[in-house]
Amino acid sequence: MVDVDSFVPAGMKALETLRGDLTGAGHSDVLLISSPPSKAGEKLGQGEPRVVSVLVQDQNGGLKEAARNSKIVPCARCGGVAGDPYGYARIDKGTFLISVSGGSRERWAEDYSFRYDPAQQTWLLDRVVREVTDTETEQNKKTELTSKEFGTIKFSDFDPASLPQTGTL
Repeated sequence: MVDVDSFVPAGMKALETLRGDLTGAGHSDVLLISSPPSKAGEKLGQGEPRVVSVLVQDQNGGLKEAARNSKIVPCARCGGVAGDPYGYARIDKGTFLISVSGGSRERWAEDYSFRYDPAQQTWLLDRVVREVTDTETEQNKKTELTSKEFGTIKFSDFDPASLPQTGTL
């Protein structure tokens, strides 16, 4: 079993480590989410974002970092009064999903799905689901985007801020 700790960026700790087949090749790959420590004096909405690393198994059974993104999973204090915005991640053969959420009266949730593209040898943004719900009135607005709306975006280049917002209710 390969130790993934060596892939955690300096000064950070592993928040979640998921094993699964990220390329569809039948290997035991890893989706690693690393988090920096909280700093004294950080206020709600302040802090460094988490780092998501895609680690793929090589021919010798070792792992190598194939892609990295530090814009998808917000900081631990960036979920508003709802708390830590990191929800969960899931791996399915050749795909993975990252879910984040937060807010106060208006709760927001965002799911980002990526699919491995063998021709480009990378993961491409496949689908985005954004939702906002007013917890008092139960009004809800949901937006689903696919590559038809946002084009071809590599996982390592993806910035959620580049997509249209769901908006407020």
